[in-house]
Amino acid sequence: MNTIEFFLEPSKENYHTLRVKSQDGSFRYIHSKYFPTKESSYLQDIVNPEKYDVCIILGIGLGYHLAYIADIIPFFKQIICIDINNYLSNATIPQQIQAIIHNPSIQLVFVNPDNLDQLRDLIQLQFIKGIQVIDHPASFHAFPQLFSSIKKIIQQIVEKAISNHLTTSLFAYRYCKNALINLNRLPDCLPVAQYRAIHANQPCIIVAPGPSLDDTLYHLKDHQHNCIIITVDSALKALHAHSIIPDYIVSIDPQPVVFAHLFTIQPNAHIITTLTAHPMIFSFPAIVYLNTHPICQLLEELYPRTIGSVDSRTGTVLGDAVSFALFAGCNPIAIAGADFSFPHFTTYACSTEYHRRYQLVHSRYTPLETKNMDYIIHASKRTVATGTFSRKNFIQYRDALDTMLPHDISIFHINPVLPLSHANVISIHNFLSLPQVSNYTKRENPRIFQPLSHTIHLHDVLTILDDKNTLHTILESSRVYNDTHIQRIHHLLYKR
Repeated sequence: MNTIEFFLEPSKENYHTLRVKSQDGSFRYIHSKYFPTKESSYLQDIVNPEKYDVCIILGIGLGYHLAYIADIIPFFKQIICIDINNYLSNATIPQQIQAIIHNPSIQLVFVNPDNLDQLRDLIQLQFIKGIQVIDHPASFHAFPQLFSSIKKIIQQIVEKAISNHLTTSLFAYRYCKNALINLNRLPDCLPVAQYRAIHANQPCIIVAPGPSLDDTLYHLKDHQHNCIIITVDSALKALHAHSIIPDYIVSIDPQPVVFAHLFTIQPNAHIITTLTAHPMIFSFPAIVYLNTHPICQLLEELYPRTIGSVDSRTGTVLGDAVSFALFAGCNPIAIAGADFSFPHFTTYACSTEYHRRYQLVHSRYTPLETKNMDYIIHASKRTVATGTFSRKNFIQYRDALDTMLPHDISIFHINPVLPLSHANVISIHNFLSLPQVSNYTKRENPRIFQPLSHTIHLHDVLTILDDKNTLHTILESSRVYNDTHIQRIHHLLYKR
């Protein structure tokens, strides 16, 4: 257990300074022993509100080094200050520092040194220009291991936020257009809220399209009646090739590529999707859930807890599939085909749409193996994890998935190359041999589901969207700024 031992000591300025017992057992001052306010200019040449609109400062201490930001707070969307202990409660510090610390625009985060991962839940970043992370040197010198770990977690949070931001910016119009088109199909959909705990304590396997899936499906084929099968859309063709019928298909992609995964198979299982997914998905029986898109949030305000959500906030279809399994009460849960890498220099499981596309480029002069290798080298940028080529965003996906896995449910990762740290590594044979799995037989669920037409009045939603101020707010929140895109959305609403 990391217990922070510290002392508030008087200085020559009639304010407290701070002395702590550092990680190496020695005592260090976090601020000047005699004149701590001299640190007030520390950030002057570092902080840059012109380039960044979010500033994260690692190390608070008694806050003397924060003095400069008093005049520039309005220029930031967020200022987040992080420390491993709250030293401020009984400290005598200047009024100016008190005002900064109690400013509602400043987020102070005091993280438990024994549970640094809680930062992932405490910090939500909202930026447009960029994010600046600043170290407080004295805090790092006193607690190098703790603050280095904090910095690593913050870097992962920032990378994920930037990735999500770029995705949202790139697809902002498509997300918004899809949501508006799909509103017309919403009354025919089933709300995910009705599926809460529907498979309580029933075993489940979640299928992703990684190369290791090929070995898994041969075993799963003869035991598909022993567990609930949830597949991401890109793995559906691989299941179909082995005559495996999933119970649920999760599909959230806003682009037409979902057509290639789904349409040629005509799946019988319900598709779990969200309002911003490609409209083609809604031509199948759909279980719909809400995500963070402004139009989804409008629906949640109008009809609280009616639709429900299994949005994992990971930005991945696999994350949402796991979120649905947890929501439905499945236990134990196995995850197959989630390699987060390119094992044996392969990209996707056989029979998947992505694998088929690589086969099409095979020729005498460019064999498939060469194409695969070219793609892996290019996509990974030579990133290697545990001796296997991977991609930076694959590692981010794995880390994001890890943080959402609960500790009170049995989670298994089947034949992983880069295993999830919060899951038990297992072979498909051993998973299917577990008593909870081998003694379970899938049966018809007697529950009767009501479509959303019973509770949602589409006319009311569209009337609200007819208000120009409301629509403008939604478009701005959706990051749709292009005039042509705005005109198209107005036309879309008018055309209905």
